[in-house]
Amino acid sequence: MKRASLILAALLCATPQTVLSGESGRFLPRVVAESETHRESLSALVKGRRDIPIWVRSMISRDTYVALASEAIEVDGKPMELFRACEPRNCPVSEIRVLFSPDGKRAVMMSRDVDRGVTLLGDPSPAERVRLEE
Repeated sequence: MKRASLILAALLCATPQTVLSGESGRFLPRVVAESETHRESLSALVKGRRDIPIWVRSMISRDTYVALASEAIEVDGKPMELFRACEPRNCPVSEIRVLFSPDGKRAVMMSRDVDRGVTLLGDPSPAERVRLEE
């Protein structure tokens, strides 16, 4: 009984922080597949862009990239969710980082590729840019 009480107390203490900081531990392919808002925001960033790798341009329709679990972060005191992904077999030389607002309506991205350089998409604020480039 004492153990159950300790577990319950720990969960109650952790819950407010989770609610305040947003979600984490999600994967971009699943979020894109399940959330129309996130999918539309991401699509608007990459559609028609020739200055980013093809795997990034096609990530809406094909999840053939390596995705890491998202991280709940704060940017200028606002909760956001940071996703990282990279090209299979080329992760050290071709990667992206995407920041989404909790509702998925705002998205900004940094694409880093050895051949194409660094490209920022979605007009990130200075604080968002810092978090994308970390």
